[in-house]
Amino acid sequence: MNELMKALYIERKKDEIKAQLLKMGYFKTPDGRQLYELSLDELDGIFKKQLIERGK
Repeated sequence: MNELMKALYIERKKDEIKAQLLKMGYFKTPDGRQLYELSLDELDGIFKKQLIERGK
């Protein structure tokens, strides 16, 4: 996978996770950062934590 394709994939995954978090009512991290400021790893971790907390 070339660098452009990798970057596009990462951005698409970030957008998908952000959309799911927004549906869950999650808008900011406890330290006040917006979702668009987070890395894919940070978003993924928050999403998984939210799923666990919601009992899914």
